Amino acid sequence: MKRSKIFVAMVVVVIVGVVVVALTVRGRLRCGGFAGPGGTRAERAAGPPVDGAVRFARLDLRSYPLDERPQTADLGYSRRTNICDMQDALAGLDAQVLGFVEVCDTRRFPPILRRAGGGRPMRILFSRGGGRGGQHLAIAWDGDAFELVEGPIEIDSVVVKPGLRPALAVRLKSKTEPDLDFTMVEVHLDSGREDLEHRLEQIRILGEWIGEWVVRSGDRDLILQGDFNTMGGHRVSPAAELRRVDEILAGAGLQRLDNATGCSQYWEGPGGADGVFQSSLLDHVFVGGLDVTGPARSWLQCERLQCGDLVSRPGEEDGTFFDVSDHCPVTFEVGVGEE
Repeated sequence: MKRSKIFVAMVVVVIVGVVVVALTVRGRLRCGGFAGPGGTRAERAAGPPVDGAVRFARLDLRSYPLDERPQTADLGYSRRTNICDMQDALAGLDAQVLGFVEVCDTRRFPPILRRAGGGRPMRILFSRGGGRGGQHLAIAWDGDAFELVEGPIEIDSVVVKPGLRPALAVRLKSKTEPDLDFTMVEVHLDSGREDLEHRLEQIRILGEWIGEWVVRSGDRDLILQGDFNTMGGHRVSPAAELRRVDEILAGAGLQRLDNATGCSQYWEGPGGADGVFQSSLLDHVFVGGLDVTGPARSWLQCERLQCGDLVSRPGEEDGTFFDVSDHCPVTFEVGVGEE
């Protein structure tokens, strides 16, 4: 009997030890990365939404979960998704409706979103298609505040060449504001300066789809947002491309929100691997029919640096650019309860 008790005690100790080791390893896997902070409170969003408004947000997750070796070891160029920093960044946005692109692991992302929601019943839908890189789009919402009316709707017509991602749409209705229902469309357009014409064709297709959808649904309240990759083309500046996008989508009844921060992403710039990253504006929000209370804003490294250069050196790597995404979360707010 005594030996049996000793054996049971040893088994319990072993099990406890295994659990502790597993939790430690899991924590390191989830939260491993650079020592830099995952964004201060001021960098994640300016507090809760204003009274009588709904906050929307979107973020390109940079092929979540990314884990790359250092591209240039002497400059500290590795990129690795730090799940804890990502969760903190999402929680700080305090948004009720969110859009995402580049979700490569659709199984492990929803728990992060639920934890970031702080107990709110966050619902999320993914596109079936993810393009050549398996980069799925997603739309999420607070289940206490909104209910799904229709979706997910996959807009495959924007796949104008093999390997591109479809667009994703859902229609949501507020549970507390009877007059608030809308369609949200999340997009991730073709990238590269050589692919300008493909992007413009995708925009034209989206404009036609939106026009047909408004007629079918009888509701012009619509949000089109995402990574538009407006980087210009041969002898075409990014600003000129964006003006053309504005013109096409204005024909569908949509207006682009100004971005008060002025950028939404960082890249290595024309200087290449020199440790200096420059900002760009690739993520946009277009709205039709809704009462938007102000401009869009970008957060994390875009807010911290005010779109100035990001300089990386070993041991001083940016805690959100490398650990969360090269893109910054973008938020905006829609007023409710008024005619």
